[in-house]
Amino acid sequence: MKHAFFACLALAAGIGLQPVSAHAQQPDKELRDQRNAAQKERREQKRDRDQALNDARRDFQEQARAVEQDYREKLRQVDVEFELRRVQLQAEHDANVAKAEAEFQKRLSDSLMSTSAEPAEARMAKMESAMKSLSAEMFRIRKQAAGKVHQERLAVERRKHALLKEQDQALLAKAESMGLARDPEPILAKPIGGELTRDEQRWNDGERKHVASVGDRNRKSLAKYRNGDKLRAFDLANMEEDFAIDWEERAELQALQSERTLFSTMMMGGQADLQALTARAAELGEKEKLVKIEYDKRRKEKAIERREARRKLAEE
Repeated sequence: MKHAFFACLALAAGIGLQPVSAHAQQPDKELRDQRNAAQKERREQKRDRDQALNDARRDFQEQARAVEQDYREKLRQVDVEFELRRVQLQAEHDANVAKAEAEFQKRLSDSLMSTSAEPAEARMAKMESAMKSLSAEMFRIRKQAAGKVHQERLAVERRKHALLKEQDQALLAKAESMGLARDPEPILAKPIGGELTRDEQRWNDGERKHVASVGDRNRKSLAKYRNGDKLRAFDLANMEEDFAIDWEERAELQALQSERTLFSTMMMGGQADLQALTARAAELGEKEKLVKIEYDKRRKEKAIERREARRKLAEE
């Protein structure tokens, strides 16, 4: 009797437990199905988003090439106008130099004629003074002419910079409207059944990294438009500095060359100690070489410093 009782009890317990196990398995399957469906939907959304971004990027590149070509033509026209203006300025400069040289030759001839009866030493002193005067005047005229051309060039560069700024702003606005100037929105898994699974968490981490990478790539591709204005301002300041350095060097060389010219004239006229003048001319030649070496060093150092400064500006 006891054995029969326990057997019936076990059978009843088994029958009672079976529906509970089937009921517990049903929600697990539904969760898996829901998560699988959500994962499939995320993959499709990610594919569509990335494809749309790639299409937008290609479309933007095509539009950017067309816009840049249009502005290149505008810039070319500005350059042509400047070249024509520079021809005019050069003609004016040549006329001023020719006039100054003719006036000097007349003054020098009159001066030498009036001192023909004076001692050789006095004539040499006057000749030296006259030669220095001519050299200084010619240098002033050349620097003034170069300054005019330089100011015209700066004005042209500013006009070109204004056009390029207009171009850059138009392209940045276009990129913004196409969603290429910011990180794309991540497509994230949302908790189903109360919390994220490990796979869903990995998906979210990977998606955040992916959109950050895409955004960084987009920003780098737009950097030349975003940083163009400050890079052009940097280049314009360098043009000003280069002009100043060039004419500092020319002034130093002009002083030495003027003295050499005077000594050569004296040597040809046999009006001084040939040996002393030859030694002095050699000394001046050495000084000229040292001046050129020093300015060449300055320019090379400037080039290195500017390259690094420009690189940092471009990366901001």
